[in-house]
Amino acid sequence: MIDTAVVVCPRADMPEASLLGVRVGGLPLFARTLLTARQAGVERFVVVASEPQQAGLRFQLEGDVRLRDRVRWVEPADALPAPADCLLLLPTVLLEAGALRRWIERAAADGSLIAAESEGGPLVVPARELPACVEAALGGVAGVTRYLARLQGQGPLWRVAWEGIDQHPLRSVEEVPEVECRMIAAFRSPEDGPIVDRHVNRTLSARLSRKFVAWPVTPNQITVASLVAGLLGAWLLHLEGVLASLAGLVLFQLSMVLDHVDGEVARLTFQFSRLGKWLDNFSDHVVDLAVIACLTWRVVVSGTTGHLALLGLASAIGVTGAFLVVFWWSLSGQPQDVRCTAAARRVAPALSALANRDGFCLALWATLLLDRPTWFLWILALGANAYWMAWLLTYGLPRSASRR
Repeated sequence: MIDTAVVVCPRADMPEASLLGVRVGGLPLFARTLLTARQAGVERFVVVASEPQQAGLRFQLEGDVRLRDRVRWVEPADALPAPADCLLLLPTVLLEAGALRRWIERAAADGSLIAAESEGGPLVVPARELPACVEAALGGVAGVTRYLARLQGQGPLWRVAWEGIDQHPLRSVEEVPEVECRMIAAFRSPEDGPIVDRHVNRTLSARLSRKFVAWPVTPNQITVASLVAGLLGAWLLHLEGVLASLAGLVLFQLSMVLDHVDGEVARLTFQFSRLGKWLDNFSDHVVDLAVIACLTWRVVVSGTTGHLALLGLASAIGVTGAFLVVFWWSLSGQPQDVRCTAAARRVAPALSALANRDGFCLALWATLLLDRPTWFLWILALGANAYWMAWLLTYGLPRSASRR
């Protein structure tokens, strides 16, 4: 695995040089390049930049513990360290860390110059080619493109396809909004619901995320805000009346939107953590339980027979069971169909498609707009309990859990 990256900043007279300090997704472009490579597994960096450029670039990294003691600064005329093979990056091309990691793994170093099949993409450079590649990279994306065109068919140049999220060469400040939108759109998860998540929550969260990255807030703080909005919405739902129900539903929906915002901001600013994953998932579940509890209170005090308190309890058990089996499998890191029989695999796509909060949200809106909260509790009591039982019958427990 290549663990050293040479990051070449375009010469000051190149138009791209003015973009190094432009903020994209809340981070300066140069800092984002290093953090992306760090996330992809790169341990050390050699930054090639003129002395006037270095002052501003050092300021971008000041105080960032993720890059402390990992960066060596050299000027274009200095002698370059020559590891056996290194990664060469242009800081004006935005890359996604997962796609970069997979590309590095496929671009096995064999003493040849290896390039991505895209303009301005990363290069794997052997020591003997490094000075020429750096000189070309000082001319920006166009300089590297011309250099590779000269080598094509003449030298040991190999092309390795880029897979996953596309690269985004930034050519002007005017392109930043479009690039940010494309980055956020790429964060969408296959676990998103096909209706509410796709057409409502993600549409609104993309706009909010672009605002939040410019503010001094952390993803975990956004998660707490999502929790507070959800709990306030749940409390309003225990009150009778159309206005209280509408206000509660709007706050609940805001909680769901913020639930996407925290993840998008975390990925944009490289602030994701295991704590954030746990906090995010459990806060969602707390909100769902609060909604069930408040609606159960509402139907019980309205004079309906008291046995509906048991219906609320059954709903809470069903939602908790569904949450635990899905979250447990997500933590295991195992493919869900690892132990499925052929018959179970026919059920698996439906279970995976329902592993989100779309159903909960749609049922809540529909039943409360019809002023039938009891219907909502029945839907959860039957549907959620059937769901987690079907999940266990289909997938069982993760192997690590079943051995304990």
